[in-house]
Amino acid sequence: PWFAEVALAGATYRAAGAEANAGVEKSISAEAPASAARRAFETPAEQIALFDGAPLDEQIASLEDSLKEIESDPDAYAKLVSAWMRGDVNALDKEALQPLRKASPGLYERLVTRRNAAWAEVLDQRLKGSGRTVVVVGVGHLVGKGGLPERLRALGYSVKGP
Repeated sequence: PWFAEVALAGATYRAAGAEANAGVEKSISAEAPASAARRAFETPAEQIALFDGAPLDEQIASLEDSLKEIESDPDAYAKLVSAWMRGDVNALDKEALQPLRKASPGLYERLVTRRNAAWAEVLDQRLKGSGRTVVVVGVGHLVGKGGLPERLRALGYSVKGP
């Protein structure tokens, strides 16, 4: 079910005008010097395991919710982009997080909450070092209770943005 959901969401976003090569990560990486170190929080295998290891009933609940949204709200992607462009944190939480939080709380815990906690630890260690750090994550990790900015602020860092 998770793979069907990812494939359908990707197709829906592409149909709404999303382009994989026009994302924030690609844009920032293209602007960074070739000598800049690039690191990932997770390997592709670890990311797949996050989805694949989720209980089947949670995967099904999330897929069913996504299918309902695709039919009932064909402008969902445009709403998400609009909220992002306005910097509307509440709308981003509503569009990006609330559906998953409601449909499958366990999957939300697995995909968002636990990852944010782990990433905050990694970032804390990195930020205690020297040099500059640029972090690119999906919008769902930036907003809401327990988002990365909130977690970094709780550790004493000054964070601009959401």
